[in-house]
Amino acid sequence: MRYAFLAAVLAAAGCGPLHQPMPARLDDQAQKDVDAAWDAALTPVGKYDRNRWLDALVGTHAYQAGVDTFTLRSEKAFAGGRVVMEVHADRARPGDDRFVVTVFDAAGAVARQERYSRADVEQAVRDLHPNDRAGDEAERARRKAAAEARWKQIEEMFPVRKDDPK
Repeated sequence: MRYAFLAAVLAAAGCGPLHQPMPARLDDQAQKDVDAAWDAALTPVGKYDRNRWLDALVGTHAYQAGVDTFTLRSEKAFAGGRVVMEVHADRARPGDDRFVVTVFDAAGAVARQERYSRADVEQAVRDLHPNDRAGDEAERARRKAAAEARWKQIEEMFPVRKDDPK
C-alpha cells in the first residue's frame, strides 16, 4: 500500500504533470489507492512538516491526480488582446470536463471562444503522439505521417525556438 498511491499517480500522469490540459482520470482501484493515501497522510493533519508536504505533493503530482475537482486558469497577453485558457474537471461529473480557450480583443470583448471536451483533448493527444506499436506497419506509417503533418502546422503557429532541445 505504501507505494500504491505513487504507482497509481505516476501511471495516470505519464512522464510528468499535465501532459495534456487536464488531469487523467484514474480507474476505480487507483482512485481507491489515492483516497486511502490521502486519508493516511492527513491523519493527523499536522503529521508532516511543511517541506515534507511540498516534496510529497510535487513528487507524486498529488495536486492533480485523483482529485475531486481540478480547475486551472492561465492567461497570455498578445498584440491584439488576451487569451484565457481554463481547465475544469470534476470526478463526480466526467461529462462536464472541459478545456475552454477564450480570446479577448484589446477592448476586452470576446473575439473567439472554443470549448473542448475531455474526449476532444484526449483524441488530440493520441493523434499527436501515435502509439507506434498498434496496428500493422501501413497503419503505423499513416498515423505517423498524419501526426507529423499536424506538428508542422503547429510549428507554423508556434515556431520552435532555436535553443529548444525538442
